[in-house]
Amino acid sequence: MRKIVLLLTTILVLSVVAIYLLVPKQFIIKGSQTVNQSAPSVIRGMMQTNKWSEWMPKEAKLNLTGTMVATIQTELILDEVKVPVEFSIIDDTSANAIIGFETSMEQTNWSPIARVQNYLFAKKIQGQLDLILAAAGNYYNTVKGVYGFDIQETNVQDSSLIALDQVLMDTPTLVQIYDMITQLEQHIIAQNGKIKNDPMVNITRINEDEVFTQVAIPIEKDIHVNSPFTLKKMVLGKLLSVTVIGDAATVNNALIATKQYLGDKQRTSPAIPYVIYNTNRIKEPDAQKWKSTINYPVF
Repeated sequence: MRKIVLLLTTILVLSVVAIYLLVPKQFIIKGSQTVNQSAPSVIRGMMQTNKWSEWMPKEAKLNLTGTMVATIQTELILDEVKVPVEFSIIDDTSANAIIGFETSMEQTNWSPIARVQNYLFAKKIQGQLDLILAAAGNYYNTVKGVYGFDIQETNVQDSSLIALDQVLMDTPTLVQIYDMITQLEQHIIAQNGKIKNDPMVNITRINEDEVFTQVAIPIEKDIHVNSPFTLKKMVLGKLLSVTVIGDAATVNNALIATKQYLGDKQRTSPAIPYVIYNTNRIKEPDAQKWKSTINYPVF
């Protein structure tokens, strides 16, 4: 009996010693994941915390507490415990981005049972943060996740366009734009031309009192033009293209995102961008149903 008691005591003592030796005084909890996007674009995307719900796992509770240049301070709530976690975004050697997180836990309790419980809780935190990181990595690895729109690289399809330019004192109304479209359509018909695709519009503010407006319509083949119309020849090169459903503000946001993509990818544009009015905005009064395609010529 004494031997059994001695053996059990020895096992208990060795277990306690093992706990103190093997369970560290401080748990460093961290992880990282590489995404195929530039660090500036991922930073810009992750800073839009109002979109976190689009990728955050439903079972995770992560709250924003602060931001710096390339770091985001958050608070993970797990089992009613608040754990401060810092996320960071950096460049790797191949110009991709690395999303990482880090937090730590101090062992302040000498109880072996508490130390084991803390160890298990640290493992639970690690698992939760790994889940969040995987979701963020998958989301920001996509163009839509980073820029908010599905920007695609494609090719110019329409090489011949008939265009009409105007410089107005303010942003043109839909009536003014569609008046220009009507003039173009009538000229194409008069010259026995054939319309190939939907009208294209570029609106660029020059200064406070001048807004350059160009409307163009793709045609099957070249036709005779005279003033005020011009024949535009497009090089069949590359395009950044994004199709959106929504009002003019949505289109403008997509244009801004496309320009950001252009800069992040270090691409240049040989011509002005334009918006294709796939939906007739006069006939469709609900602006949220407008379909538009932004095309941005690029090298």
